[in-house]
Amino acid sequence: MLNPLDETRFIEALTRHQPALEAYCHANLANRDDAREVLQATCVKLWQKAADWDPETEFLPWAFTVARFTILSQYRDQNRDRLFFDEDVIQALAEKTEEVATAFDERREALVRCMSKLNQQQADLLHNHYTANQSLREIAEASGRGLSAVKMTLLRIRQRLSVCIEGELRTMP
Repeated sequence: MLNPLDETRFIEALTRHQPALEAYCHANLANRDDAREVLQATCVKLWQKAADWDPETEFLPWAFTVARFTILSQYRDQNRDRLFFDEDVIQALAEKTEEVATAFDERREALVRCMSKLNQQQADLLHNHYTANQSLREIAEASGRGLSAVKMTLLRIRQRLSVCIEGELRTMP
């Protein structure tokens, strides 16, 4: 059992790293429902093993290990499928995915910083298209701009964000 301070640190770590764990599960499992199920099972196992976590160590590598074993268990349970990978292949995929998922938090933080550099019109365009799920045609009609102009603006914003994110990542410690 964790003491109250360590329990708080555990909750904060799990909450902060849940998007990376989710990305890790989705990258290792082709089926979205399986990935969600494994994520839930991983979180339950992490809670069950919370006392095993040393708060003085990094949370994410430990959580990835728990997720990896949960994913392997999922593969074993589904060995009835025609496509079944050898455990060595699964392990190699999991290691590569772990590298990518570790960078997920850094990329998200860089994206937030880069988004703050956009003007309101650019931020609104991204919000309307990606969050409010408006089609480019709907956005063009609402703004009185041509569809091609909206497409080009969105392309330029994405390119600008991509360059900005890469720059932010290079300057991170």
